[in-house]
Amino acid sequence: MSNRKKILSLLSVIFVLALLVSACATAPVAEPKQEEVVVEEAEEVTEAETEEEVAEVVPVEITYWHTMSDPETEQLDQLIAVFEAANPGVTVAPTRFAYSDFKAAILTGLAGGAAPDTARMDIAWVPEFADQGALKQLDGVLDGFDDIAAAVFPGPLSTNYWNGAYYGLPQNTNTQILLWHKETFDAAGLAVPTTMDEFAAAACALTEGETQYGYALGGSYFWAPAPVFYAMGGKVVDEMITTAEGYTNGPESVAAFAMLTDLFNEGCISPNLLGGGVGTADGHATGFYSMIIDGPWMVDIYAGNYPDFETSFALIPTGADGTTSSVVGGEDVVVFETTENTEQALAWVSFLMGEEAQKMMAEVGVMPTLAALTGDPSMPAHFEIFMEQLETAQARVPHPKWGEMDGAINNAFQRMLRGDQTVQEALDQAALEIDTLLAE
Repeated sequence: MSNRKKILSLLSVIFVLALLVSACATAPVAEPKQEEVVVEEAEEVTEAETEEEVAEVVPVEITYWHTMSDPETEQLDQLIAVFEAANPGVTVAPTRFAYSDFKAAILTGLAGGAAPDTARMDIAWVPEFADQGALKQLDGVLDGFDDIAAAVFPGPLSTNYWNGAYYGLPQNTNTQILLWHKETFDAAGLAVPTTMDEFAAAACALTEGETQYGYALGGSYFWAPAPVFYAMGGKVVDEMITTAEGYTNGPESVAAFAMLTDLFNEGCISPNLLGGGVGTADGHATGFYSMIIDGPWMVDIYAGNYPDFETSFALIPTGADGTTSSVVGGEDVVVFETTENTEQALAWVSFLMGEEAQKMMAEVGVMPTLAALTGDPSMPAHFEIFMEQLETAQARVPHPKWGEMDGAINNAFQRMLRGDQTVQEALDQAALEIDTLLAE
């Protein structure tokens, strides 16, 4: 082969090799496939995230038992709608009971493993159910508990305290104040009493045989004399709830019941407190009773039954130390220990204790427990004096045995009124009976 042919052959080989190298160097042919893989992986992550988000909003239903009136129940539906809108995926299922059936329904539910998640129950029941281990402790568990506790009236709050912890919060409250009949007071030229001495004097000055009584109680059970008892410094037990000796039968307690017993014996208190006779509401509206002590519900009662009667209110007259006081009523909201929806149940409790919910229920006559709402222009006008009274109102003994303690005091009061025992003897016996209950 000539040199020329050798050179041409060599160049051909080099050219072919160059083409092969060039093809290899520019062959990112697989890149589109890599991009497809990346896209598929991204789509898989997005689907996983979406599934996780869906899992976070699994619907939860919390049950709520109560004994609300018709207007309250209608407003509760509005309240639930506001809560559910703010808590997607959470629904509240309310169940209404007659008060007389409610405690038995709760006990049956607990026994059968069908207790509700939450409930609004009588303040006197909270220590009893807490002592049974049926209620969830809220302090240290509910976010913001300390702030809520600081914002509510101390008397209603204390009804939730048992054995060193809080097992509920005061959802709504009430107390009793003095209702005085303006026409009979004006006719007698008397001013509204501000002290217990003035109160006792007015009770007799406004009594005219059996045609008019200066004062009437609804009964002898503790709720009826409690405002006078507390205002005069009476106490049932010591602060730690360990003894009644020296408290139920202490000098202030004896003085309170002695004043009431003396007024009864002098005919200045209507005999209806031992049963029969004209009820306190009807008797007061008609002027038969110049003074009674009762709660905020009287406004609606009189508006319905005596629309022309104008109710006049005053704080409970002060005792020897110059302090007014009364007794706390109302209902507490609780969470049952058996709930499987603790987070949502606690959220419902927090909502009920908030200003929005408290104001909404006030629209239908339910008195709020937030002290800052005293004097708020959105509150019914008559709430103001009751909420002022709540600043010093006291709870009945928050103890599982309170019902039996109440019975001991009730029986003692009846023995005084019937003349079976002196005031001191009757309260000595009651103190002994209460100490026996505390020791059980």
